[in-house]
Amino acid sequence: MRHLTVMIPACLLLALLPGPTWLRLMVPALALAGSLFTVAVYADDIRAARLRQHGLPVPDDPDLGRPTH
Repeated sequence: MRHLTVMIPACLLLALLPGPTWLRLMVPALALAGSLFTVAVYADDIRAARLRQHGLPVPDDPDLGRPTH
């Protein structure tokens, strides 16, 4: 949800750029899809970094088959 609160307004601003309608729809869709993919891929590493940042223990996640970075 945190990510979407940043990306939704950015996508709305991208949709206001001049151009054909299909381009005004596809540019924000591509930006949103790319950012959601990146967040999904790195979610475990982002979580571990935030836990370390606040001095909390980082759990060893057996579902991943490797320790969290």
